[in-house]
Amino acid sequence: MSEQTPIETKRATCSHCGVCCGVLVDVAGDRPLAIRGDPDHPITKGFICKRGLAAIEYFDHPDRLDRPRKRLGGRGEGRWAELSWDEALDEIAERLRKIVDSNGPEAVAYAAGTFHGPDEQIGNRFLNHLGSPNSAGVWLICGGPQVEAEALTYGWGRSQPDLVPGTTRLVLLWGKHPSASSPPTWGRVLALKRAGAKLVTIDPRRTREAEASDLWLRPRPGSDAALALGFLHVIMSEGLYDREFVEGWTVGFDELAARVKEYPPESVARLTGVPVDDIVKAARMYATNRPAVISSSAPVGMGRNALNWERAMACLIAICGNLDVPGGNLLVGPPPDVLTKVDIDDYPALPPEQRAKRLGVDRFRLHNEGYERLNSAMRRVWSGRQYVLRADVGAAAHAPSLWRAILNEQPYPVRALFVQHNNVLGAYSNTQLAYQALKSPNLELLVVQEQFMTATAQLADYVLPAAGWLEKPFMYIRGLNDWMLANEQVVPARGERRSDYQLWADLALRMGLGGSWPTTLEGLFDMMVSPAGLSFDTLAQRPQNWLSYPKRYRHHEEIEPVGGKQLGFGTPTGKVELRSTILEELGYDPLPAFEEPLTPEFGSPEEYPFLLSTGATVIEMTHQDHRQIPSLRRQHPDPIVEISQEAAATLGIDIGDWIWIETPRGRVRQRAKISEGLHPEVVVAERWWYPERRGEEPELYGIWESNINAYTEDDPELCDPAYGSWPFRLGRCRISKA
Repeated sequence: MSEQTPIETKRATCSHCGVCCGVLVDVAGDRPLAIRGDPDHPITKGFICKRGLAAIEYFDHPDRLDRPRKRLGGRGEGRWAELSWDEALDEIAERLRKIVDSNGPEAVAYAAGTFHGPDEQIGNRFLNHLGSPNSAGVWLICGGPQVEAEALTYGWGRSQPDLVPGTTRLVLLWGKHPSASSPPTWGRVLALKRAGAKLVTIDPRRTREAEASDLWLRPRPGSDAALALGFLHVIMSEGLYDREFVEGWTVGFDELAARVKEYPPESVARLTGVPVDDIVKAARMYATNRPAVISSSAPVGMGRNALNWERAMACLIAICGNLDVPGGNLLVGPPPDVLTKVDIDDYPALPPEQRAKRLGVDRFRLHNEGYERLNSAMRRVWSGRQYVLRADVGAAAHAPSLWRAILNEQPYPVRALFVQHNNVLGAYSNTQLAYQALKSPNLELLVVQEQFMTATAQLADYVLPAAGWLEKPFMYIRGLNDWMLANEQVVPARGERRSDYQLWADLALRMGLGGSWPTTLEGLFDMMVSPAGLSFDTLAQRPQNWLSYPKRYRHHEEIEPVGGKQLGFGTPTGKVELRSTILEELGYDPLPAFEEPLTPEFGSPEEYPFLLSTGATVIEMTHQDHRQIPSLRRQHPDPIVEISQEAAATLGIDIGDWIWIETPRGRVRQRAKISEGLHPEVVVAERWWYPERRGEEPELYGIWESNINAYTEDDPELCDPAYGSWPFRLGRCRISKA
């Protein structure tokens, strides 16, 4: 870089996680020099976390993938040849055509993971045009159950906490750890407390949030649905609900009241380990401090009770009069005048006969028939769109069923798998099964696009280099929020890194697929904002480079343009469905309930006495990202497992000891952290992988040594019966000093 190269400051949006903080990047030529928070950003207002500050290290890291690679030898041998993008895509397209011609388009599957930019999971568009229904990402164990449950109940999901100082009187953080997962949100919660709001935290761990709370409840992992039903029992039996809203805008109240009689506080205390007095106190606090907000954890991973928990919480929000009111849980709806990810995915392009072939829908019927019924009800209320609910949430293939289909070729063969920013060998329960599927000769083509080599990439036929957020333009396209923001690309992509979208646009051209495929990501964004009379460049270059929409409270009370009736809710009945019409029509329990999740498949309490919770969030890392970054790794050098003081004393474990965490499937090693106040029956293990281990087999970056997901459960029998969530964060284990 010349000494005369001028320094320019560019606006950008950090995409190391879904919070999407606004940042300013100082750039000289094609190099980023410094990053800081953008004080003019409409949401994050100058905040930036450790991961955002380390983005230049991420960009510059010597292990970043810069050129496409093709496998030589067997999967996992670690022998590669470099080739050009054109060569790689020509070969991939040729192999893909043969697979589709021989086995049908359903033989092609897709797995996308952690948010890392605005083109996340854009491969869904390609699959819909190809004719494959098998997009099987992580939403079923992430935010999916919440979105689905609220859509079933309110006709929209996910509701947004409307944190308004001086208006919101209580915040209930349920399994939520925003000080690590969303610091800007945590800052707003603290501002509410300073304004007089109360804070209740429900978490087995003594987090910063728990320490700052007026009341902290620590239930046993997996018992959250029972606790929510206990709250409903107290509120309904004591008449603490909003009678006017219940009588005017809900259906199924009497049936729900009869159901929650089965969950008196005394019974719920036995199920959850939470004292009776605390159950009653928390329920009363939530019901009597209106308006109140519930903010719950997205990565539920609760298995059988995933939808039960979220449905029970949706009922809590509604009957207490906290739905769609200032300072409560707000239904924002899709932006009215731009296209969202739902529109861009182009689900209508997928023929109905192919939708019925989606892996898992014979058992988890919400992902086909349920999706159609939900959208049929929702479109009347929300902009008249044909599809309102995200298909990767409401019409997804079941990942555990995908691994089994690859291995068993039932109900049909799956021959090709594309993976983007999703380390399958680490991100899913029962990694052993996923490993067998990726190594199987039945899988003829495995293509991985990543920023770094991962254990999954080591087994691929082709590994393609992915651009990071500094190297591609940004526009918020999820459609779950009431604003959309645009940023130009900050620096040119280094080497041959390309956006996720570019892979699919170029492959669609080679496959002769229909539909509009703009040649660039900016062109895709143009297509999205054109209904508002804008171009992407125009929006990105404006001083106010976002579209914001005024909050619309009580949307259900607005008058329809034709007919003069109130809009109501986007459900089949037009009301909040405490008893779900759609669940009942599909043959599932229409009311929330609690089912004991830890069945004998997880091991007996005698052999495996601890309740295992996995996936704890730390600010230095996002899921399985950032462990390669020196500044962050120094702050968090090893995988951490939290155990209680009681367990440590009994087993002779000290802080920093390496300990074994063993399930019926196997064991991993992590360092002990003794957590004051942790429930004595609970062990909290991190998701982890060691990027400094050798990549080739048998080490695969240490995936078997430290990754707790390798030895957890994913049997379809243990999944949520309607939605398919597997027990990602839940199990039994025993621990011992290593």
